[in-house]
This record gives sequence, structure tokens and C-alpha cells, in this order.
Amino acid sequence: GDMLYKVFPKAVADKLKAGQKVEPETHNNVTIFFSDIVRFTDISRVLSPVKVCNMLDRLYLAFDALSTKHDVFKVETIGDAWMGVTNLENDQNET
Repeated sequence: GDMLYKVFPKAVADKLKAGQKVEPETHNNVTIFFSDIVRFTDISRVLSPVKVCNMLDRLYLAFDALSTKHDVFKVETIGDAWMGVTNLENDQNET
């Protein structure tokens, strides 16, 4: 059950958990954040695997904490890439 909430926005996870059909949604204003580490392959060649993993762990734990604080839905973390989207669960004021 809890895995659904890590993969889908809360409203979608709630419906899936209840066995309900999930209808497509439209959002007028979203921001997609995509992070990719420049020269990650070069960095990986120089550092030990443990150091690379520790570096990524620290970075993505920080991103995860910021995404929770600022209501950004984390879409995916793969290798050296992190992706999040705003305005999926709650409207956020433009600044």
C-alpha cells in the first residue's frame, strides 16, 4: 500500500488502493524539474563506487527533502537523474 504513494500522487494512489478507476487529469500550469549531473561518467571513473553512491545519496536525499518542503512530486530517480513536478497535488502560487 505505501509503495503506491511513492510512485503516484496521493489522489491517484488513494483511488488505486480503493480499486477505483483513475481518470486522466489536466493541469494548466506545472513545472517539470529535471536534474542531471554534468560529466557524471567522468566523475564515476575517478571516484570509487562507494564514493559515487554516497555522493548521489546525499544529493538525492537533499532533493527529496526539498521536494517535500516545497510540495514537488518526485517522479523518478535513475542513476544521476532526478525528476520532479509541481502543481500535481496542490496549486502553488506563482512567484
